[in-house]
Amino acid sequence: MTTTPPGWYDDGHGALRWWDGTQWTEHVAQPDAESSPAPTEAEIVAAQLGFEPQETAAGVQPEASVQSDASAPSAYATQPGAAQPAYAGAASAVGVQPGVPSSEVPAPPAYPNPQGAYPGTPAGSTPAGGAFAAATEPRKSKLWIVWVVLGVVLLGIVIAAAVLIPLLILSASAANSSAQSDDERAAVAAVGLYDEAWQEGDCDKLAAATTEDFRATVGLNDCVAFQDQAATFTAGIEDYTVNVTDVETLGDEITVATNETYTALVDENGDPTEPTDSALAYQYTLVQSGGDWLIEYIEPE
Repeated sequence: MTTTPPGWYDDGHGALRWWDGTQWTEHVAQPDAESSPAPTEAEIVAAQLGFEPQETAAGVQPEASVQSDASAPSAYATQPGAAQPAYAGAASAVGVQPGVPSSEVPAPPAYPNPQGAYPGTPAGSTPAGGAFAAATEPRKSKLWIVWVVLGVVLLGIVIAAAVLIPLLILSASAANSSAQSDDERAAVAAVGLYDEAWQEGDCDKLAAATTEDFRATVGLNDCVAFQDQAATFTAGIEDYTVNVTDVETLGDEITVATNETYTALVDENGDPTEPTDSALAYQYTLVQSGGDWLIEYIEPE
């Protein structure tokens, strides 16, 4: 099995590190890039065996001199004027056959990277990162933010609708029920006066709110008879409330629509019963008489 001989080798981090034949050591030699070019593998091998290149007087043929290195066998010294290069013997001394190009010298295993850098990264440099890593790593989708915002907006719309729509309906109802003119306000006031006449048994208020024809039609011309009916009425109900829902002028008439709520204390036969909430809807038709708006007739809706 071919092994890499001991020597100075590029450790992949910009330095020459000593390989003892089995593992890397802590001995490091920094090449002087400014004073001399980087040594070739043959020059590195020759240097570790003590050989130094020399030029002949003509400056053409290199020679090698043997240094006093006990580890370098004398058989490796070259004779002056020998045809082979001075480093050929040095190469064979570490297990390379003469004539084998130095590029075929087995390379030692890559020096371990102590800092986690990528293979071949010079010592002290950091792995690619920062903007490069941020630009190349998968981008996380932010679509969920859009859905959250839309959800909040929709929730706000639903809440606003739940609050505003009833208010708008009530406002519209109030606007429709409110009198738009003095005559309509007077008609609404007559309806309220008619309700007071029944709850108080007041014949004067009854006469001020209704026409004589109306009282004759419903049998309320007699004040005593009206008071008896009013007393029976108030004894059988409580919390009677008249709510005006619409007012409309039709020619020389004004109609007032109401929703009247109450709690009944007696049944249809006048017998006491459990309190029962009830409601009735009426439409009052009013005409002008003597400058006042009076109830002409009433009909249930």
